[in-house]
Amino acid sequence: MRGARTGILLAALTGAAALLLPPGAFAAPINPSELVPALDLYVDDVIAGYAAASCAGPKSPAANADDWHKATAEFIATLWANGFPINFVRTAQQRFDGAAAAKDPNCKNPALLSDLAYASQVGWVKALENPLQGMGLTIVTQPVDAASWAAIKTMIDTDLKAQKRLFACLAVTYAMELPGEIAGWDQTIEELSLRLVAAGLPRDEVAAELSAADAAGLWHRPPPNTEAGLRDSCAKDRSWANRQATLESRSLTSRVEKLLPPLPTPPDHAAGT
Repeated sequence: MRGARTGILLAALTGAAALLLPPGAFAAPINPSELVPALDLYVDDVIAGYAAASCAGPKSPAANADDWHKATAEFIATLWANGFPINFVRTAQQRFDGAAAAKDPNCKNPALLSDLAYASQVGWVKALENPLQGMGLTIVTQPVDAASWAAIKTMIDTDLKAQKRLFACLAVTYAMELPGEIAGWDQTIEELSLRLVAAGLPRDEVAAELSAADAAGLWHRPPPNTEAGLRDSCAKDRSWANRQATLESRSLTSRVEKLLPPLPTPPDHAAGT
């Protein structure tokens, strides 16, 4: 059941990717799938260029491994945020991760020198931003690192447990307030999912994390013979009531936001238009 829910959420996130970023995120409407063949070739070429980095000399920007890793992380996060197919982004990530500077490249190979030329002038970050800008994409310049994503997932998981308790207790104490609480929570989860994808996090991982986070995944009407015991428990531990009173369930996105970099600036905004 959870796998089916993950698939549904994943389809929704993929379809909505063009809407995840601020207005103007795309210079013109594009279908990411149509760009995959060209990007697939580009990934091969840029990896070949990195392998030949020593041809540009040790002081060249192209020889900077840290710049390469920052550039590829930015590139992959941008593809995630802009709705490119999951399988392509995953394989591109694996190819980038496996790339290495060759010890003895053929520095007379014109194809390699062509792949290397631009990066040897401006560095890998600017070189890999070039095709992203050419496609009119908003570039994710501050990808979320693994530690921050782990902290975000821990925060979400803790909040889901508290929200599940709130739903359960509200249902047996103040049932008239349950529909409004459910509607508000589901809106929060929708906003959160869009924000996480806009930050360049992998859409399949976001979908897996939030697949059972909506009210339908957290609450089901309890059997009548369990209501009295649940009501007793809710009366003794009223942390759920405090959560409702302080609107803590509505603040999940803003709390997660503190662990995320700012939303990237769309190309037209960056240009001052």
